Amino acid sequence: MKKLYLIPALLIAVGAVVLFTGCEDIIGDKPTNVILSAATDTSVMITWAAPATAPDKYLIYFKGVGQASYASVGEATTTTFTHNPGGATGKYFVAAKYGSDEYDSDVKSTEPIATASTSLSELNATGNSGYGWNRTSFAGTTYSMAEAANASAVDLYLTNFAAGFAATPYNIASPDMGPTDPGGVVPAGSWRVNAISDPITDPQLPLPKHTTTTYFNYIPLNAYPTYLAVYTADGYYGLIKIDGLNTGAGTVTIESRFQAVKGLRLIQH
Repeated sequence: MKKLYLIPALLIAVGAVVLFTGCEDIIGDKPTNVILSAATDTSVMITWAAPATAPDKYLIYFKGVGQASYASVGEATTTTFTHNPGGATGKYFVAAKYGSDEYDSDVKSTEPIATASTSLSELNATGNSGYGWNRTSFAGTTYSMAEAANASAVDLYLTNFAAGFAATPYNIASPDMGPTDPGGVVPAGSWRVNAISDPITDPQLPLPKHTTTTYFNYIPLNAYPTYLAVYTADGYYGLIKIDGLNTGAGTVTIESRFQAVKGLRLIQH
């Protein structure tokens, strides 16, 4: 008679296993390796690596400069998405959605990297006359134009295209002009061939698109403060604010914002 009870006992055990397995939740994970790049010079391409378990979909979130919270700007079922932020910069993250659960990626930003105001000297004055942005930290730093070793680091310099520093106007010039500058202190070298825009009236708007009719190898400083866009030989956009002219010392002040997403001319801050 004992054998009559083995079959229902076995069925109960199997049923418990099936029930337990059927109720197990799918374990999700966050997207990784989020990268921002320029889809166009005013729109952003977001790409990422998929988690091991495929989600139902991805949600893309954006918080613009000055906004209090993130908002969803779209969704995707592949690992790429293009966003037109309408001239805004800000922070992005991607969420992998599994049912009602979301797993958020790390945050990435298009907000320009700020470098505080510092002194910049005319080519023949005491102090550094070159200025450039580090391509890892994207911070701005001054450099001596008298050292050929700095050629690969300088993005612009201050000059009056004359011997001495008394004459005005001062100019912001592309580094490659240095070796032929009448100031006579810049050695030959592989100085960058960059371009500078005409003065900008609204430094919050996208910087002018780089063309040969909108950017030049030097721009005179006829008013202070003056905002100028800089387009680098390797395809980045930066914004500089020049102020504080001191002809007695041969100096100005320079403050900058640099867009770390190559090719993107959004500069809102």
